[in-house]
Amino acid sequence: MTKNESPSTYGFFNLLLAAVFFFGCTQPVKVPLETIRYDSAERRGPRYLFVFLPGNGDPVSVFAKKGFIEAVRERKLPVDMISVNAHIGYYQNGTLFTRLKTDVIDPARAEGYDQIWMIGNSLGGYGSLFYDCAYPEGLTGVVLLGPFLGEKPLVQEIRQAGGLQKWVPGDMSSRSRDTWEKLLWLRFKQCGNEKGFLSHIYLGYGRHDRFAAGQEFLASLLPPEHVIVIDGGHDWSTWQQLWKHFLDRIFWGQ
Repeated sequence: MTKNESPSTYGFFNLLLAAVFFFGCTQPVKVPLETIRYDSAERRGPRYLFVFLPGNGDPVSVFAKKGFIEAVRERKLPVDMISVNAHIGYYQNGTLFTRLKTDVIDPARAEGYDQIWMIGNSLGGYGSLFYDCAYPEGLTGVVLLGPFLGEKPLVQEIRQAGGLQKWVPGDMSSRSRDTWEKLLWLRFKQCGNEKGFLSHIYLGYGRHDRFAAGQEFLASLLPPEHVIVIDGGHDWSTWQQLWKHFLDRIFWGQ
């Protein structure tokens, strides 16, 4: 158990089963996690690894199909990449974060990468942020693209409470969609007190994203230079543009 974990965290994972009525039927899980690896031909300087978590319903190959892998290679960056088949089944049975650590991040650290970044869109953004809270020592940075962070009523509840640190979620015992949405913010509240935690989180989203309320609230907690907002919605065309912006900002300082 790491310094940010508690016994209640594991109880929270059981509540992820409530997502089944919202995100669809349970998908079969495999051990270890299925991945697709894309190694870089560039071998100069520090070694980087990008770990991609897809959104709900996206296949493990989606980041290659949508040009994310090619965008890295076009810039001739010394970055290896792994796309993870982190589908909703792993969220529902509560094993995603343990499997990510055991099957992907720990082996990558053993390989000696200088930096490991996790990138997630939509539900994958939720997973990336939650993983970073649970295992903060494993990642250099997190890039969230149009992340699912809950619906507008929850964000209003947090704001009306006077902010995240004053917000009390109330009863968390039910297996409702409302409870599942509160899990991330409660976890984020707990780890947000850690010194420097917010300094390695990057957020990008479209102004017309249907989950923009939560994204805007998260943006208010982050360094302004870590946030990119463009015209667009909750879709791949928006995330493709944001990804290119982040690549240029993080690695080329533009």
